[in-house]
Amino acid sequence: MATKTLLLPTPDKLKEIYQDLGTTEEKVNADVLTIMEWMRKQPHLPNPDVDERRIRMFLILCKNSMERAKESLDQYYTLKSMVPEFFGNRDPTAEPLLRSMKTSLFIPLPKLTPEGYRISLSRIRCPEVDNFEFSDYVKVNFMSIDIRLSKLDMFKKEIFVFDLKDITMAHLTAMLPQMKKFVYCATTAYPLRIQEIHILNMPSYAQTMVNMVLGVLKKKIANRIKIHNGIEDLKKHINSDILPLDYGGTFPKNSEELIVDWQEELMKHRDWYLSQNSVICDENRRTKKPCVKVNMLAGVEGSFRKLEVD
Repeated sequence: MATKTLLLPTPDKLKEIYQDLGTTEEKVNADVLTIMEWMRKQPHLPNPDVDERRIRMFLILCKNSMERAKESLDQYYTLKSMVPEFFGNRDPTAEPLLRSMKTSLFIPLPKLTPEGYRISLSRIRCPEVDNFEFSDYVKVNFMSIDIRLSKLDMFKKEIFVFDLKDITMAHLTAMLPQMKKFVYCATTAYPLRIQEIHILNMPSYAQTMVNMVLGVLKKKIANRIKIHNGIEDLKKHINSDILPLDYGGTFPKNSEELIVDWQEELMKHRDWYLSQNSVICDENRRTKKPCVKVNMLAGVEGSFRKLEVD
């Protein structure tokens, strides 16, 4: 099973994923229908018929818990309506987003780990900051996650690799005012099961940003962050056949080639993105208090933890 950009689990690996969750594909199908029927009875939620595959992936990523999946879906649609700077007007052909794709990248690597984990790579592509807009960077990131969950991908857990080689103080200055909101939205809107977070080529001046992220992340996720001095250290954790050529891997493409492939994937689904712009909560019809923390959507206040570098 594969798309042009992503290799998917084999039937045996997919069966193993279901077994690890204590379920079967047939049971998941039935549970998805139950969740869809529940959504139809929630006046503030959108029509679930347009998002059946997303509902399926949310259920799987919520470890087959229908109650957690319901809560997570509510959080996702709520944040889409509350944070338009990250979720609104997502047209992959719009000039601000095209500019963001030129200055930064956030791409899923095509090959899964042997365990069925998907690895995503993020880095600044252009050290000049003039055309860098952090909210557009976040928007493209979330667009990538959305299309994977709703259309293209199947995986067990997520691994992130953040390469900070070309990040500058000017980039950090642009990021910091919205960093807390970004981390909260990323971890609240999507029920990704994060196995590891790897940070590569971190300059000393990025420590403030990393500490801020740690202050927002749950402790169990913060403890999974690993800082590496170089690619050889990263390769102790990620198989070479998964990494692109410019990261010391043997996958037969470099990251620049992979970003071209992924951008073509986003463009191909332009009509879907445009249709999804209206798939949000109707807060005027909500009967209960929103299940997101509104105070987490403003400013950079909050507790800080420091990451000890090995």
